[in-house]
Amino acid sequence: MSSNSNTEISTGDAKHLGTTDDKHVYATDTTHDVVEAEDGQAGPIDGLQAHVKRTQRHLLPRHIQLMAFSGAIGTGLFVGTGSALARAGPLGLLLGYAVYALLVWSTFNAVGEMVVWLPVDGSFVVFAHAYLDDAWGFALGWLYTCTNALSTAGEVAAVATIVQFWTDKVNAGVYVAIVSSSLLAFNIFGVRIYGEGEFYFSIFKIILILGLITFTFVAMVGGNPQGDRFGFRYWKDPGPFNEYIAKGSWGHFLGFWSVFVQAAFAFGGPDYIALSAGEARSPQRVLPSVFKRVIYRLAVFYILGVLAVGILVPYNDPDLGSNKPGAGASPFVIGATRLNIPVLPHIINAVLLTSAWSCAIELFYASSRSLYALAVDGKVPKLFRFTWRGVPTFCVLAIWVVTWISFMSASKNSLTVFTWLTSIVGCGNLLIYGIFHIIYIRFRRAQKAQGVTDDQRPWFRRHQYYYSIGSLFFYTIIFFTNGFAVFTKGHWSIANFIFAYFSFAIFFVALIGYKLFKRPAMAPLSEVPLYAGRTDLDIDDDRVESEPVTKLQKFNRWLWG
Repeated sequence: MSSNSNTEISTGDAKHLGTTDDKHVYATDTTHDVVEAEDGQAGPIDGLQAHVKRTQRHLLPRHIQLMAFSGAIGTGLFVGTGSALARAGPLGLLLGYAVYALLVWSTFNAVGEMVVWLPVDGSFVVFAHAYLDDAWGFALGWLYTCTNALSTAGEVAAVATIVQFWTDKVNAGVYVAIVSSSLLAFNIFGVRIYGEGEFYFSIFKIILILGLITFTFVAMVGGNPQGDRFGFRYWKDPGPFNEYIAKGSWGHFLGFWSVFVQAAFAFGGPDYIALSAGEARSPQRVLPSVFKRVIYRLAVFYILGVLAVGILVPYNDPDLGSNKPGAGASPFVIGATRLNIPVLPHIINAVLLTSAWSCAIELFYASSRSLYALAVDGKVPKLFRFTWRGVPTFCVLAIWVVTWISFMSASKNSLTVFTWLTSIVGCGNLLIYGIFHIIYIRFRRAQKAQGVTDDQRPWFRRHQYYYSIGSLFFYTIIFFTNGFAVFTKGHWSIANFIFAYFSFAIFFVALIGYKLFKRPAMAPLSEVPLYAGRTDLDIDDDRVESEPVTKLQKFNRWLWG
């Protein structure tokens, strides 16, 4: 790409105003397409609801970087890997996460290209509507809102579980009420407050995972009360793979394959960054940096994390996947207990508490913004378009009500409730990420049909079009086989079947129902609105900031983007 071009290149309704050292500025002339409506909302553009921007760009690069970590590193890694280890064994667990990391890398690239091209409120919900059709936007928006709202409730139930590690004398409903109310407080008073809260919560989480990885290394070389240099002992006895459902090599493969749903719940994707694009400062400068860096950092944390799990605990330990409260089911705590380290389990539980809390805040934000995207697009009552201090108030309140599902933990075992919701959400993520690639494939085809060249694309990965085709294939296979256990002899369970395919039912009913009643048409590639949903405020904020001068400024730019 040219690094010093000053030429003005027309791209349909957009103009590329120049490129200097990875900085790209775009302006879009949309005024001739927008007609003000009576309710203050802009009129439709080719069937899309254009809107007056009501959210505010207050999220800083450090906020967005830590949001990506927060949504990806949580109870799924610290607790959920225990049951995955019990099914697959240490090598099966490691290979499962490594393969899934490659899929997520491809998904980050695909979504990153679209978001940097069009950093607007609603993000992938807008993309689905614009690049596919109205029914896809409707179905994806509701699927994402439902699964993430349920995931929020799951994290709230997880917090109640974690507190019960110390005492079960207080009813779990009390903890649910406290955490649920805090989620509302972080999200209702402005995105800046949310960003700051998530930033500091996430720092504790990163310190925890780094500490646990360090603890594993020190312990395995003999730095434990027993002085036992156990190294990779558990990879030899009971072995690197476990047999799951079947015997022999086929059982080893099924154990490995069963890891993917757990990984899909634990290993967060690019959707959290994407939904923040409409509230990020200087998105076309900041977001490429975030998308490029975060996936590699996450992969390192996850690969080393699951490696540590397989080193600390043998897959046949009876406590793995147990219903012990709090971090008692965490393989890290089980490993510390096996080594007779008395204080560490309490430290892990305390930091794990902040980790689950942080994930709940993040998921709450994501689900409220996807609901707002549906509101902006006219798919829910106009009430949900209302904003106060840049926050979609009634969307936030609606998600808060959904979190009350976690009050089930007051009568049921909290870990059981968490497991139910985890199963639904993990399968939903597989479907959602597959749909992201469908959107991206048509987005790239539309760009080519409209003559958009690489020099006119703010940020991209070469050959991503072909990566997305391959990723879509694997996501589809994994999703439709994720419930394979229920189809084997003696393992049929109606509940597990519903958990495995509930998300597909939501998406299928929403998509087909909308197509039957509204009959939306898919635009030809040459007419796909590549700049749908962009407002003048998005353009005005897309400014090139001054380059850092001092060493501290340069370090901050390198660290946060």
